[in-house]
Parts: sequence; structure tokens; C-alpha cells
Amino acid sequence: MLKICATFLCAIFLSFNLVIGNAWATGQFSQTCQDISIDGSTLTATCEQADGYTLSTTSIDLNPYIANLDGALDWDGDKFALTCDNIGLAGASRLRAECERADGQTYLGTYIDLNEHIANIDGTLKFE
Repeated sequence: MLKICATFLCAIFLSFNLVIGNAWATGQFSQTCQDISIDGSTLTATCEQADGYTLSTTSIDLNPYIANLDGALDWDGDKFALTCDNIGLAGASRLRAECERADGQTYLGTYIDLNEHIANIDGTLKFE
């Protein structure tokens, strides 16, 4: 019985490592991508393909996935670039911007972690 339990726990541990070990399957794009940059709302990077050796240059427009909610970047919506300025990166995976508040006169500095929903799927940036 002890041997069966040990085998079962080992299988679960290995499965968990396979799932989280491949960044292209769980978000966390910055773990398998380099030369990460942003131009307007377009994120560009050079990312590993699933073989771990081949690199691809890939881009994704973030505008369909990120909103400006009263001066804060949020995943619940779209078209953030229409009301945000000074869009850039803070580190490899944090999107930063100055976004207009609902009053139309105040701008706030705000950040969102792109690793939360942007994944490297076999060398291609995708929204998850």
C-alpha cells in the first residue's frame, strides 16, 4: 500500500512540474521570451518554441484584452490605448501607462503584469 501511495504522489508531482515547467502552457511568457518591447499597444518578443531551441519573433496587440477602468489598467475590458499615454514596460512583463480617469482631466500612473494572461504558445504570444 505504501508503494502505491508513493507512486501516486510521484506521478502527481511529475504532472505538476510538466504543467508549470512549460511557460508556453501557463502564461508567464517572460520566462521563455527575450528582447521584449512594446510599441503603442503592441507587445513584441523573441520567444522559444516548444523544442526549447528554436526562437521566433512574435507580436500581440494588447488593446483587445486590457481596459482603462477609471485610470487603472485592468484585464476586464478592452481599448486601453485610446485613453492612456506614455505606454511602456517596467521590467520584462509589467505594462505601465498614464491613464485618464473618468473625470477626463486627471491621469494616473498604473501597471499591470502581462505574465498573468500572456503566454508563449510554441513561439507565439497568445492571450490566455
